[in-house]
Amino acid sequence: MAPKIGPETMLAEWLLVETVGDVRRRSEDPGARSRYELLGIAPLLRKLLIDASPLLNTVRAARPDVPTDFRIRQWSAPDDSRGDADLPYLLRLGGPELVGGPEDPVLPKLKHFIGARVGLVQGRPLTVSEVVKYYANVEGGVHFGVPKDETDHVLSEMAPVLLGRTTGQVEILAHLGAIVVDALTPLCESILALPLIDKRMHLRNDRGFFDGHWTADHYERSSQGR
Repeated sequence: MAPKIGPETMLAEWLLVETVGDVRRRSEDPGARSRYELLGIAPLLRKLLIDASPLLNTVRAARPDVPTDFRIRQWSAPDDSRGDADLPYLLRLGGPELVGGPEDPVLPKLKHFIGARVGLVQGRPLTVSEVVKYYANVEGGVHFGVPKDETDHVLSEMAPVLLGRTTGQVEILAHLGAIVVDALTPLCESILALPLIDKRMHLRNDRGFFDGHWTADHYERSSQGR
């Protein structure tokens, strides 16, 4: 059965384009961002990818042919020639090397991306989903909550020590954000080129925009920013 496409899908398209744009801004030059700015990426990724009804899935229902190719270099332990290479680590996180390029394999399904390995916590793989949920639900991206499992406890024990010293740990959100922006850009472009409209309200003008439609405001802001 084909999914029902209604007014809520039009709203979802607007929200996805705005959210991806916000992730893009926050993920650029992560070393120059404050911890607070970086932390704000977590709820955006949660909304896009991980909530019970992810925004991505809602939008893709109306555009199933648009690819969303997640290119991530899953974390692996670096080569280490030192004698302490086999010592146990409490936590290890990937960095910029996680961001894949055109030559890297594609993870086309969302479930594979959020389950991708981005580090190691107490000897077991740490996934995209775990990192995003921790920063969104425990450290304050959405809620300032109590750690619920061992992963949350490990990450929360390290966070206070790093406050005011480095954003290195939380910068992983910017690297994941860059991957997500790259994967969802074709979907955003598809929406902007041919958005869902209400034919009773939205008429294309001589500039190619739909009068009264949110995309007209988007293009207007974009032209002012140039």
